[in-house]
Amino acid sequence: MKHVFPTYDRYPVDIVKGNGTVVKDATGKTYLDFTSGIAVCNSGHCPENVTEAIQSQLANIWHTSNLYECALQDSVAELITDGTDKLVFFCNSGTEANEAALKLARKYTGKEKIITFEKSFHGRTFGSMSATGQAKIHQGFGSLVPGFTYVPYNDIESFKTELDENTAAVLLEVIQGEGGVIPGNAAWLMEVQRLCKKTGVLLIIDEVQTGLGRTGTLYGFQQTFLDPDIFTLAKGLGNGLPIGAMVGKEHLSSAFGPGSHGSTFGGN
Repeated sequence: MKHVFPTYDRYPVDIVKGNGTVVKDATGKTYLDFTSGIAVCNSGHCPENVTEAIQSQLANIWHTSNLYECALQDSVAELITDGTDKLVFFCNSGTEANEAALKLARKYTGKEKIITFEKSFHGRTFGSMSATGQAKIHQGFGSLVPGFTYVPYNDIESFKTELDENTAAVLLEVIQGEGGVIPGNAAWLMEVQRLCKKTGVLLIIDEVQTGLGRTGTLYGFQQTFLDPDIFTLAKGLGNGLPIGAMVGKEHLSSAFGPGSHGSTFGGN
């Protein structure tokens, strides 16, 4: 590839067609796809029901902007929240969903400190990169967004040390993905939640990789008794289309009124 920044160390395979779990490259060679587009195509490539829905919508309209009401957005948000006291902000990616979560947490609490965890991964924009507890992701980009602190995963004593009156939120993955597929200990997760509730700190769960059935439940946190204030989705949510979502409890909406946040293409 001669005209694209070399930000990926790409395999010399040009995938041009796919169906289910089978894909075909430009030379006609077929492969079994075990990556799902980095945890994206939960329903496989070009599933009939998704293809039909896309074609049907394209025949009507594909952009109006969020300056207008959209019944379809509201219907999808209802499915995502599943009868709980939560609201949805639609965006285009997991990084954007995490950015929205971080902004909402700081604005609602009026505090700045965010606790995340070593080996975590939350994205590559400056806010979500600053939330990511991996030095190799930060390298070369200068000063990060201030206010983030990283503690060892599954270590409650280290977490207690950092939790203070200046903490706005805790951001975690129930299973660390990029960090090496490391599950959160159930007792540790529950104690983190208990301490958050006790101190008025918001609990944010990054479900970008673990959400939408990838762990056996709709959301990974549902395998415990966790009740996050905010959680984030993307990847499998669009089955390959750029769709992300930040989901937060309804009372947080006081900090996210008109003009506080937005996305030109979010919710298309």
